[in-house]
Amino acid sequence: MTKKITTLGLFLIFAVTSYAQAGYISKAVEIFSRKKTAYVTLKDGTELSGTIKDLDRKKGLFEQITLADDKKKKTKIDAEDISHMYLPQNSLDKMNATFDKMYDAQQWDVEDINMEHLKDGYAYFEQSTIQLKKKQVDVLLQLLNPAFADPVRIYFDPYAKETASVGIGGVALAGGDDKSYWIKVGDEVAFKLKKKDYDENYQRIYAKCPDYIKELGDKPLWRDFGEQLYNYAQSCK
Repeated sequence: MTKKITTLGLFLIFAVTSYAQAGYISKAVEIFSRKKTAYVTLKDGTELSGTIKDLDRKKGLFEQITLADDKKKKTKIDAEDISHMYLPQNSLDKMNATFDKMYDAQQWDVEDINMEHLKDGYAYFEQSTIQLKKKQVDVLLQLLNPAFADPVRIYFDPYAKETASVGIGGVALAGGDDKSYWIKVGDEVAFKLKKKDYDENYQRIYAKCPDYIKELGDKPLWRDFGEQLYNYAQSCK
C-alpha cells in the first residue's frame, strides 16, 4: 500500500512539473455534454442556443451541429455558416484537463471571447482560414490559447500525434503534448506547425518582436512553446 502511494506521489510530482512547462496551451475537448447549453453565433450575427443532439464530423472537423431548444425543436447548422461557438465539455473530458495550468486572473479579459463560458468548462471554436496544401479553406477550429490569443492564435489539429504521456488508470497526468497545431499570426492565413519544424518557424511566429527572438536563442524547445508564446503575448502587444 505504501509503495502504491509513493508511486502515485511521484506521478503527481512529475505531472505538475510537466504541466508547469506545457500547460499554457489548453488540452483539446473532444467529448461534449448533451445536457448543458451550447452557444452558437452565425456569420450573419444570429445567436442560437440549445443542447447538443448531434455532431457530424469528417476527418476530425465539424460539418454540422444539431441543437434542440427548450421546446425540443431541433435546428441543424452547417459548420460553414458558423462564426464561433461554445460547446460544453463532458465530465469525462474534464478529468483529463485536471492538471492544465490556470491562467492568471488578469488574463481572463479578451474582448471577443466570453471568458465566463470558458471558466464554466466550455470549449471555444471559431471559423478560421487555413492553408491546406495548395488551397485555402475555412474551417471551425478549437482555440487553445483564448486568454492570450493576441497576436498569435493556436488551434487544435485533429490529426496531431501526441508525445509520450504518463498516466494512471487511463487518465493522462503528464506529457501528451500535441506534435502539431494550426497557427494564425495576426491576420495571416493559419499554417500548420509541426514539432519537428518549430526551430524553422519560430522567427515567423514571433516576428513582431525581434528582441524576443534574440532572447529565445537559436534552439527554442517545443516543450516550452506554450510558455514562450504566453510571454510573447505579454511583452509584444
